[in-house]
Amino acid sequence: MLSAMKECDDRGVDDFLATYGFGRAREYLLRYDGKTYDSKAILGVAQKYATGRAATSSSFSGGRTGAAKVLRELGFEVTYVDISAPGDVPATGTWREASEVGSDNARSAWAEAARDVLLDAANRYRSVVTYKELANHVQYRTGIRTKQLMHYWIGDVLARVAADCSRRGEPLLSSLCVNTEGSVGDGYAIAVTAAYGEAPEDSDAHAANERLACYQHFEAAGLPPDGGSPALVPRLAASRERARKAALADRPVAQCPTCHLQVPASGICDYCD
Repeated sequence: MLSAMKECDDRGVDDFLATYGFGRAREYLLRYDGKTYDSKAILGVAQKYATGRAATSSSFSGGRTGAAKVLRELGFEVTYVDISAPGDVPATGTWREASEVGSDNARSAWAEAARDVLLDAANRYRSVVTYKELANHVQYRTGIRTKQLMHYWIGDVLARVAADCSRRGEPLLSSLCVNTEGSVGDGYAIAVTAAYGEAPEDSDAHAANERLACYQHFEAAGLPPDGGSPALVPRLAASRERARKAALADRPVAQCPTCHLQVPASGICDYCD
């Protein structure tokens, strides 16, 4: 693997891919030493260093269960292709507008694609996906795009994923999708209600337990031998801790009306009693 990455660095990406007949990665990148590489190409060329003959692009599949899975099993970090907005050419080769295929058909296709993206996160302990990442990837994978703002449709897509998980007897994959603050947001309660018939009191606490159940159910890489523990996304946990400390700091201090010193938890002044 390291030799294949060095060759890619020496040749340059375009020459490396052209020489071995690989295209640019559409979904997953191999990340190593601060650089990213086309995962399928690196795995294929690595075979040359191991056996004397490089694998071809058709020798193995890409996607979550293909090259990405093999690389992760070898201990390498694999990440998504950075799609800040749906690209010019989607995975399907051509774009269709959601208005053309119909809203329900588009959302059904997006929900199916969302399941794969969320399954990828479920296979890595403590991994999550942001709403923006999910929205971009489902459009890219299906070739169906929309100009409608994400918050108008992503909740319905996740509710469909949750309903599908319920039918399969699985924990809710939708718990793995969070906003930029690390929270599942208001839409999560809708997904939980659709799956379990009752809204959670604390959506983020509920999601933390569901995420752990997902990691356990799908046997996530990095899952501790003891089965792990539920946890808020670090950004959200830090935010809640800051809010807790601020609330404590703002809490009025009880004072003795006589000496004006702080009264202990007993409510009785130690000096004036």
